[in-house]
Amino acid sequence: MKQIIARAVLVAAAGVISTGAAALPLSEYNLIVAGDFTHQSSSVGGKVFVGGNLIAKSSLDLGVDLDRRASFDSLVTVGDIKGNNGWFNVQAGSVVYGGKVEKVGFNLNGDRSVQTVSKGNQADLQTQRDAMISELTTASANYSQMTANGAVVAGQNKVSLNYSGTSSTAVFNVNATDVFKQNARLELNAGSAETVIINVSTAHLAGSAGKIAYDFTAPGGINFTNGFAANANATNLGASNILWNFYDATELKLQGLDTFRGSLLAMGANVTSIGTADGSIAVKSLIQNRQIHNYTFVPPSEVPLPAPIQFMLIGLSCLLAMHRWRKSKAQAATPSLALA
Repeated sequence: MKQIIARAVLVAAAGVISTGAAALPLSEYNLIVAGDFTHQSSSVGGKVFVGGNLIAKSSLDLGVDLDRRASFDSLVTVGDIKGNNGWFNVQAGSVVYGGKVEKVGFNLNGDRSVQTVSKGNQADLQTQRDAMISELTTASANYSQMTANGAVVAGQNKVSLNYSGTSSTAVFNVNATDVFKQNARLELNAGSAETVIINVSTAHLAGSAGKIAYDFTAPGGINFTNGFAANANATNLGASNILWNFYDATELKLQGLDTFRGSLLAMGANVTSIGTADGSIAVKSLIQNRQIHNYTFVPPSEVPLPAPIQFMLIGLSCLLAMHRWRKSKAQAATPSLALA
């Protein structure tokens, strides 16, 4: 009996310590906004999905980093597209919207044979949006429960994220106010990791009442330096392999950052400002006035399950093993009937 349970524990532990990670919408879209997306200026390099309305205060350049000859939807808007008598310069791909278009013209600058501007079925688009939001919200919660295996060294003017383990995924759990400091340099030493997950809590004390406020304004002069280059090389993991998971944020102001390196996942946050971004962005709502470059997120090949889930699965495996043992023991104790 003890041997059976021990064997079950080992098998369960080996099977549930990690699980293969499927591609996330962040791997396909450069920008995902669950609600309204307000564009004030600049461009988006990759594909865009807007779950609410797209409000353009000026002309918008879309798909600037994509293949102009390929057929795909580079902009999907569930609601309305509202402009200011400006133009959407669609450098690649097509436009699909579920509501109406007001005061916007479209310049299709890719391969005209594969580019269209069309009204889609809004109910279908809403279903697609809801599924995408659910998937990203679940992923954010799962990432936030991962056990940290990296060290954070915070000095006065430099914050280093250091990883020296052997797992393919480096995990850092940080508080926003400890990492994003006035005139601070952010450094990343990813070691042998293939993917870096940085779980960021924005919770902080708000006044003498001691209430927890989930909002965050990044101070000025913050620079992403060593280890945070957009493209991978001998000393840089590359922006596509870094994810900043702002899992508890409701309000984010990140204009103080020079160039944000890595993807930003904050499905509960209204992001009112952000600097130039090298990575995918998935948020509740967004006001954009800087470039978003098309470094879509590459999920880790294996994602460790949260410890409570690991123990639960191991426990279930043990119960199943015990049930099978009792069943086999009962069958062995039952005498066989011989035919006369």
